[in-house]
Amino acid sequence: MLQQMRSGAASWIAKGLMILLVFSFAIWGVADYVSGFGNSGDVAKVGSSSIGQSEFSEAMRREVNALRRQFGPAFSTEQARQLGLDETALNRMIEDKLYVQAAGRIGLSVSDAQVRDMIFNAPAFKGLTGQFDRLAFEQYLRNEGYSEGMLVALLRDDIARTQLLGSLFGSVVAAPAPMVDVVLRYRLQRRLAEYIVIDPAKLPAPAAPTDAQVDEYYKANPAAFTAPERRSLAWIDITAAQRAAVMAVDEAELRAEYDSHPQSYSTPEKRAIEQVVFATEAEAKAASEAIAKGEAFAAMAARTQKLKPEDLSLGVVTKAELPAAIANAAFAIEKDKVSEPVISPFGFHLLRVTAIQAGSTRSFEDAKAELRQQIATRKAVDGMVKLRQQIDDQIAGGATLDEIAKLQNQPVQQVAAIDAQGADAAGKPAEALPKVPALLTEAFELSPEAEPGIIDRPEGGLIVLKVTAIQPAALKPLEDVKAQVVAALTERARAEAASDRAKQIAERLRSGGEMSREAAGIGVTVQLSAPVVRGGQPAERNFSPPLLGALFGAKQVGEIVTGPAAAVPGGAIVARLSRIEEPDAALVARQREQTTQQLAGGMTQDLVQQYKQQLQKEIGVTVNAAARARAANF
Repeated sequence: MLQQMRSGAASWIAKGLMILLVFSFAIWGVADYVSGFGNSGDVAKVGSSSIGQSEFSEAMRREVNALRRQFGPAFSTEQARQLGLDETALNRMIEDKLYVQAAGRIGLSVSDAQVRDMIFNAPAFKGLTGQFDRLAFEQYLRNEGYSEGMLVALLRDDIARTQLLGSLFGSVVAAPAPMVDVVLRYRLQRRLAEYIVIDPAKLPAPAAPTDAQVDEYYKANPAAFTAPERRSLAWIDITAAQRAAVMAVDEAELRAEYDSHPQSYSTPEKRAIEQVVFATEAEAKAASEAIAKGEAFAAMAARTQKLKPEDLSLGVVTKAELPAAIANAAFAIEKDKVSEPVISPFGFHLLRVTAIQAGSTRSFEDAKAELRQQIATRKAVDGMVKLRQQIDDQIAGGATLDEIAKLQNQPVQQVAAIDAQGADAAGKPAEALPKVPALLTEAFELSPEAEPGIIDRPEGGLIVLKVTAIQPAALKPLEDVKAQVVAALTERARAEAASDRAKQIAERLRSGGEMSREAAGIGVTVQLSAPVVRGGQPAERNFSPPLLGALFGAKQVGEIVTGPAAAVPGGAIVARLSRIEEPDAALVARQREQTTQQLAGGMTQDLVQQYKQQLQKEIGVTVNAAARARAANF
């Protein structure tokens, strides 16, 4: 979350510069520093500053926790080290200290008011009213393990760094126009291909794997056949809803809440919208004229862009959910009418409204029950800070989970032998387990000997958790998983057969063969792709990234390429490049400004990289490899 704050703060202080600059830590490797200055002590020295082992361990812990929030509680510290997260974290800390010392050299200072404004304007710390919420702030500190003073110091350094880089590189780089044109032509070029899909299920079945092959695969892939670590848990769950049910709310509070948020009780108009996107304005106008002469919208989409009816829908949306140009056009036309061509960064759109849901406003009387629930819940959440401290004191005093449950008049709940995803031995989710991701993360960090842990519920409330038993991970016997091994080997053999068949067909096509005859030989038809760009959007669903790469690597129309099929497991595709479409001039002009800014940002990063290297030489950086290794084993 601190990274989100930093990104947000950049717009307040340096007009977005830091969004382009701050996140380049990983390319500046620790190996560039002189290392190994002892077997104990600090992890690194940066000029007059140092990075201690405990400071580095805490930074690593935060990095791992952030990734667990993205990838789930099974993400381990060992995986983090394998991904080089320890190096990334150390790079970040070293760079922070270099910039802070460089800012001090030129007399840059940060006032308390600047830090206060940064905290009060951070979206992460705002409540339902859009104002700074002390509860959200304190919960963040607890989750990340910061004291208020530590966070203030970090933000002060962030602002100093932003001011430093903003003053040095804020407006010194401009991308040359020829470079912008080349990049845009590269990004926006579209290609079409005719292709055939080879489904491995339609090929002759491969021979059954031998016992030797089964044994070899089993030994080479132990992770696939290892029963995960399982844990048994006990907990008490105190929700904001439970406490809200007994909160008193009077009529005046209800009226004040209703009057202060009128927009919350108004439902905006919604429309069901279909669209077709064209590369050029001429194509869009021609399609519009065809519709005016009586062609159905879906028929036009199928004829011009090879789109199916389900490909047309944008869903049922409000005006605010669409880009401004598209929204204005879509909400100005009548039901079942088609708009004039509308330009956007993606091309030229024709829009059709198929349904309209009128907006409405709820009265105070109709909203009363909801208002009471909102106010009562807010009061309950506000009271959780005091309750958490109370339970924390009980744990510090040696209270057991059963004793805490009795004091809080809550039942103790339990679940046995779940894995890091919350599934039982049969692979089914444990129904009793609260749907709070942080619970599983905490459960697989605590030991049975540890005191109970407290987990904050995102919506308010808390869970007091105890690990009661651990069942270690273990490799399953071959006889128990032989069927899985055979299935994996068979699937691999089928995929290899499909890939080999694709290569054989490709060679015959390069030697003058006909694609229609090859397709008939395997019982399929030749298909024509939708126009695709290098990024894959709008994508032909059958095309995998490797196939797209091969298609755009072709030098001329007519070249044959092969690659995996995206929509057929284990399948393969043989494709012939049939057309290359250069981008429309109007579309290039539309995206020129954004691309110019992106390229300028990349060039600025290059300058910042050179500046960092110079600071490294002037200020001096050394890394203690042994201390770093010890601290990374937090």
